[in-house]
Amino acid sequence: MDPFDTRPAPATMEVRLRALLSSMHSAILEIDAQGSLVHANRAAQIMLPDLPATPAPPEWIHEFEEDHIFRDSHGAPMGSTEGPLLEALRTGESQHDWQFSIEFNNGRMLYLMGAAEPLFGADGRLSGVVCSYQDITELIGLQHALEEQLTETKSAAQELRLTHGELSRAHNLQAGFIANFSHDLRTPLSGVLGFADLLDISPNLDIEEKEFLQEIIDAGDSLRMMIDSVITYSNIISGTVRITSEWHDIDALVEKSSEAARKVCTRRGLEFHMEMVNAPEKMCIDEMRLQEVLEQLLDNAVKFTEKGHITLKVSSIADNVVFEISDTGPGISHEAEMRLYEPYSKALVKDGQLRRGVGLGLTLVKALCDLMHGKVDYSTSTQGTTFRVQFPLIYTPVLS
Repeated sequence: MDPFDTRPAPATMEVRLRALLSSMHSAILEIDAQGSLVHANRAAQIMLPDLPATPAPPEWIHEFEEDHIFRDSHGAPMGSTEGPLLEALRTGESQHDWQFSIEFNNGRMLYLMGAAEPLFGADGRLSGVVCSYQDITELIGLQHALEEQLTETKSAAQELRLTHGELSRAHNLQAGFIANFSHDLRTPLSGVLGFADLLDISPNLDIEEKEFLQEIIDAGDSLRMMIDSVITYSNIISGTVRITSEWHDIDALVEKSSEAARKVCTRRGLEFHMEMVNAPEKMCIDEMRLQEVLEQLLDNAVKFTEKGHITLKVSSIADNVVFEISDTGPGISHEAEMRLYEPYSKALVKDGQLRRGVGLGLTLVKALCDLMHGKVDYSTSTQGTTFRVQFPLIYTPVLS
């Protein structure tokens, strides 16, 4: 023996190897060339408490199989001889990623991932196999839980799709009914207003009759705006509203949009101011939809103003055109601000009074602004309210 050789003796190396195997968290089994169980580390004894004491003769594997049920990764039954340990012994080849489960007599399930390495002697002949097993029970449990959650999610998504489809059909039916009903109302209303306009130019009416006639015209105009609002809203929620874009003269557009409001202001003794501040001459927009927005905001301003004035101001910011409608009404209450753009919500002003209408005006303003890439905001106080709508100078419709 070389006195300068510091390598440990073979017996010492074996002790160290056994100590290393015992400290590992993976289960380690070693069999010899005949299949006898040579060694099982501490983790293996804990993981598989029914293992026989070592050394154990080759029959140990069949005895172990009698008290346990082996299944592959798909849940199909398998024999213990099909595992990585004896497969490596049979073929003399390395085995990797063997996933299987063991069911114990008490119902306990153990899921394992196994790998085996054949051992060869100095003569090159197979002398045994070392196999390691990882306990993946918690991982499989998590996988099953995720699969169940995914199944439930898919089921919920399917139910949601069905519910959404039913709601969409109901929405479309409702929108269609509202549109048809509103159209049926508008037809006779047009006749009433036509006759009223003819009477208005008659020279045979006295002052009191003229006033009564004007009330009929005002009520008819208000009802027509309500009907138009309902039709537009039904088209929006059913997705059938069309937005176009053409160049229009802003002066003419504003004059047309404010015509009804200016007439009402004159009759009620309110001042109407029009201001053009660095406004462009033309803009590319859907004229009819912009007119609806301005008419709704002006109608609201007139409706809530008992005295004072209404102001329509047009200006520009960068590549946007800004329309501001201001009034000297009592302002919007905090309760109404919370639901300002909700459909069918009546406006409650700071004087506590509910105003007439179907509660669609500001809902339509917001929806149409969104459709035309615009913005709407407001400021309010007890001295009045200002609504501000802003649209791009050139609106480009989205092609569908």
